[in-house]
Amino acid sequence: MNPGSEKISHPPFSVALPALGLLTTVFFANFLARTLFGPLLLPISDHLGRSLAASANLFVCLSAGYSVSVLCAGFVSQYLGHKGTIVASVAIIGLGLLGLAESTSFFGFSVWIILMGAGAGLYMPSGVVTITEITPSAHWGQAFAVHELAPNLAFIASPLIAELFMSTAGYPALFRLLGVLCLLLAAGYALRGPRTVRPGMAPVLGNIRTIVTRPAFWIMVLLFILAVGVEVGVYNLVPAFLVKEKGVDRETANIILGCSRIVSLVFLPFTGWIIGRIGYHRTLALCLLGTGLSTLLAGYGPLWWTVTMLTLQPIFVVCFFPVGFAVLAQVCPKATNDLSVSLTVMCTSIIGAGLIPALLAWSGERFSFALSFVLFGGFMFAASLAAIARLRIPDSRA
Repeated sequence: MNPGSEKISHPPFSVALPALGLLTTVFFANFLARTLFGPLLLPISDHLGRSLAASANLFVCLSAGYSVSVLCAGFVSQYLGHKGTIVASVAIIGLGLLGLAESTSFFGFSVWIILMGAGAGLYMPSGVVTITEITPSAHWGQAFAVHELAPNLAFIASPLIAELFMSTAGYPALFRLLGVLCLLLAAGYALRGPRTVRPGMAPVLGNIRTIVTRPAFWIMVLLFILAVGVEVGVYNLVPAFLVKEKGVDRETANIILGCSRIVSLVFLPFTGWIIGRIGYHRTLALCLLGTGLSTLLAGYGPLWWTVTMLTLQPIFVVCFFPVGFAVLAQVCPKATNDLSVSLTVMCTSIIGAGLIPALLAWSGERFSFALSFVLFGGFMFAASLAAIARLRIPDSRA
């Protein structure tokens, strides 16, 4: 499908912006709650008296709760509707953060972070369906680009916010504040959030079979895993990499991490325009091959070179998600949008946001983070090139 072919017959994109703005705010709170654990990994490790690799298992707990929840989100949205599911998602995140604020043991952290992950996992399937219903299909690329501002603002804000609270009130106060704000946001979305007509799709065998029998779906799953592995896995370990191997203090490392994401915000709004100019295939290739190469090159070299590569890397990876979700909507039947997103996000959560950060932390502690980044970046470049070459995007959805 030509991304610009339906522009004449559809209302302008601006009509969807108010509802899209509220939805993006919800996604920002969702992502901020999860990305704080990267910048806070070192102080949490010290507080719990555990090694960095052992504390990195919190990422596995977070992704475990997220993965189970995102798979079962269809059951919830069948009964609550997509709007009610989004409200429940933000409220559970808020409760999880309040529980984390009072936890002093690794077991307590694990329990509450699993709950928080479960709340976060409910959002994405319903969020994607809401976007595709409130936005004309000709503007999906633009809509997902606006929506993706949320995680990228969270990536910028989380290390700066974490450092602010670590130098003043401490991270329990941060968790309490963010938890209360999430509960207020849940109430706000319940009052003002857009409703959707399409019901949730339960993850029963017949519905799953419709999706998983399509090779293009599995190609997109692989591409999402690789992108999330960089966006979440590499991101969470950059402070440890800069502190342990580049001689940077923790405060400076978190400032570098936050500032490195700012430039990507300039490019993200143009993703829809890029898709219209060069198409889905070339946009996917540009984003993923650029991400893999910049990750590889960030491993070795002087500090200025590493910071440069860590600034280029987010530009490529953040622009993947708008085109990635648009293509996923193309290669799967329209009625299965929320379930296809659930299955994809479940796989990316388990592997990209859980196992990959834990593996990189283990490898970095035993060998070096630089070597880990080089190997992962090289693998991503090769795997993305092979996968995109085999991807077939239909002109219209079946």
